[in-house]
Amino acid sequence: MFAPLFRGANRPLPLLALEIGALALLAYLVWRPDCKNYLSRPLLLTLILLFCYPLLQLAPLPPNLWSQLPGRDFYSHALAQANDGQALESWRAASLVPWATEVAWLALLPPITLFLVGVGLPAPQLQSLLKLFLGVAAVQALLGLLQYGAGSDSVFRLGNPYCCSSAVGTYASRDHLAGLLEMALPVGLALLTATVGRSSSHAGSYRRRRTLRHRLTKLAALPINEAAIYGSACVAIILGLVFTRSRTGIILAMVGILLCTVVFARRLGGKNAYGLIGMLTFIGWSLAMEVGLVPVLNRFTLESATDDYRWSIFSSTLEAAARFFPLGSGAGTFIEVYPRFHPPDIVFDGIVNHAHNDYLEAFLEAGLAGIVLSLALLGFYIFQWKRIWQRGNWSSFRLLQAGAGIGLLLLILHSAVDFNLHIPANAIFFAFLAAVFFHRQQQDESLKVDVSSVVGGEETAAIETPAGNLNLSPIKNVRNPFAD
Repeated sequence: MFAPLFRGANRPLPLLALEIGALALLAYLVWRPDCKNYLSRPLLLTLILLFCYPLLQLAPLPPNLWSQLPGRDFYSHALAQANDGQALESWRAASLVPWATEVAWLALLPPITLFLVGVGLPAPQLQSLLKLFLGVAAVQALLGLLQYGAGSDSVFRLGNPYCCSSAVGTYASRDHLAGLLEMALPVGLALLTATVGRSSSHAGSYRRRRTLRHRLTKLAALPINEAAIYGSACVAIILGLVFTRSRTGIILAMVGILLCTVVFARRLGGKNAYGLIGMLTFIGWSLAMEVGLVPVLNRFTLESATDDYRWSIFSSTLEAAARFFPLGSGAGTFIEVYPRFHPPDIVFDGIVNHAHNDYLEAFLEAGLAGIVLSLALLGFYIFQWKRIWQRGNWSSFRLLQAGAGIGLLLLILHSAVDFNLHIPANAIFFAFLAAVFFHRQQQDESLKVDVSSVVGGEETAAIETPAGNLNLSPIKNVRNPFAD
């Protein structure tokens, strides 16, 4: 909840607060290392390498060896000239800018520790946190709607002088707000699908309690009202994405709706309680959203200031990455290294602080390790879909895992044209959805019996199994413990 409040935590002090919080999570992880029971050894090893590689780039090297590393000859000559022509004598870190690599390493603490702690939490707690995540995204979307069209001096702008013609929420850029919302949209649709038509344990207690307070409390917890809340949150998120005026965000929203239609339509209402009509209604609603977003994409979106230069930045980044291959220039060094390779005939009004492609930037900074780690994590993501995608009726948590997986995919695609994974708030939300997606709860779900009503000495029970809800109505010859 704290992460997005101050420009997506892409500022020193809020990032420092998140890193201190990550240390607390790390202490909890040492005390209760539950993640070892839920993650495969190859995935754990990959995460360890991801976390340790910046430290390897900080290892000091003798001057002769350092000057012979790929791409260091230019800087070796420059340092020698600055030292009156004398050769280097002091040991130097492999990274060209050690302090920037240290900052990048510390920024990995919050998302990695949150993932490791989250993947070991019980499924009900993750489900509650998903609802909280959806609420955070909906609030950001509503704030973006209030910001749209307001001037830079509007109180809703929260002092942000940029993107005055679009929604940004509490982020510095509209594309980063779009990154959050596109992750949240499939989660909202998954919660909606998991709620509509499924039995609730609140119904029986609602009938037994007659006071007005209990009636109102239980009425708010009925599935139809939960569905209305989730549906409203999804509508707010879609509108927030539209008013960010981000072309990539709107395109990925359309992709997300299409994927959710394919995955969720046949599973609407538990054991397809609404049959063919419910499935066709869901598909029709999704297609209507797709058709409605097309003219918005054509007429309403804006080009960002870097769109015209993006391919040039990609080409220059590739040239720089080839120069430093296979070791890379050092994590977090892009902003210092890139200007040397920027085409002199292209004048850009501003600073190119990122490659606008997280994968190319990882290739430049981490070299071969950046490619290998990215492909390994992508392979784990694809393999996890095989675990989740099973025939038959899905449990509620499996639906939420699928929604989290689609949200991850959308940000993975967005990161090819932007730097959302370098925004601490979005990196943290990405790690949280990854914890939900990689959770192993679906492998060993136990039977959960829920007595939903007691009527005339007979009890109606609902058993939640890995295949869905099994309603047993009635169970006779069961003594009512409250009868005496």
